[in-house]
Amino acid sequence: MTYPGGKGASGVAQTIINQQPPHTTYVELFLGGGAVMQAKRPASFNIGFDLAAGPIANFQAVQIPHSHFYRQCGIAFMETDAWDLERTSLIYCDPPYVLSARCRPNRKRYQYEMTDVDHRRFLRAALALRCMIQISGYWSPLYAEMLEGWRLVKFMAMTRGGLKEECLWMNYPEPAALHDYRFLGADFRERERIKRKTSRWTARIAALPQLERLALLSAMTAESVNCGGPGSHAESRERTRRSTADSTIPAIGDRYSPALEVLQ
Repeated sequence: MTYPGGKGASGVAQTIINQQPPHTTYVELFLGGGAVMQAKRPASFNIGFDLAAGPIANFQAVQIPHSHFYRQCGIAFMETDAWDLERTSLIYCDPPYVLSARCRPNRKRYQYEMTDVDHRRFLRAALALRCMIQISGYWSPLYAEMLEGWRLVKFMAMTRGGLKEECLWMNYPEPAALHDYRFLGADFRERERIKRKTSRWTARIAALPQLERLALLSAMTAESVNCGGPGSHAESRERTRRSTADSTIPAIGDRYSPALEVLQ
């Protein structure tokens, strides 16, 4: 499905996914076409919010497992129930961009637009949360001021008006591990090179005698522990935290179900 300002253009969703650390719960606000949610590996629990009925109906037809979609203001969720999200949860936000930052600032493209007052409310809510957050947008003085100190990644994306610089703000450091490695690489050519390399190494390891294969995997795990990467003692502790955090997530859905249109 396509959507104005969506992240379906070549390389855009992949760039965003390549900045996502491992997470147990994934929340996408301002769902729209949901290009990122559809492209990424699902988390254990996934939630989508949008005020427009169209995106919610579209995702009802897709029937994504372990996911809940609400026709509700995402900012209101951030101000109330998002407080329950643990640090192992990730919120991705793709709000209607600041009007003054657009190529045609006087042209409204969405059923539900956001004023600068709305953007300030949204950013204040984001700044108050403890979970991991990604925010897409065009550079603007408003976002630069309110998100000062957040990590910023800039990249070029093709829009209906031509190439435009996209910004991705994050409240966490550069990931040492990723939730989804399938799109690793700066561009299509590099992603294909990494995929071919991964396939070759996987085939070589699979062809080894069992004990030799296990010895190699054991050595790789030990090296990962020494380097503090995935599989390290710190990561093991984090997995324990995640399993504990998972037990609190269904309460969010339970609390929303009576009042909102819930499509599973």
